[in-house]
Amino acid sequence: AFLFLQDWREDLWMKRFMRDHMRYIDDIQCAAARVVQAMRQKALDISKSSDFHTFHVRRGDFQFKRTRIEATEIYENVKEVLPGNDDKTVVFIPT
Repeated sequence: AFLFLQDWREDLWMKRFMRDHMRYIDDIQCAAARVVQAMRQKALDISKSSDFHTFHVRRGDFQFKRTRIEATEIYENVKEVLPGNDDKTVVFIPT
């Protein structure tokens, strides 16, 4: 997330306030940890490593049709820059 206020004093106060007082609820953190653990297990089942790559891709919620591409096309567009790129590379693309 990005926040910018024109007055630098207000900007600094707001960023410090969010840093010091905003926290995720434990249930959300625990659910996220379970998702990461499941992804690591899935990666281990497919390859010899629990490492995986993940992208958050916004598609289908914009007015432009060209943003609505399939996960396989997204992978084809980025596979050359993924470390360890081979048939066993695990990529998680939630949308």
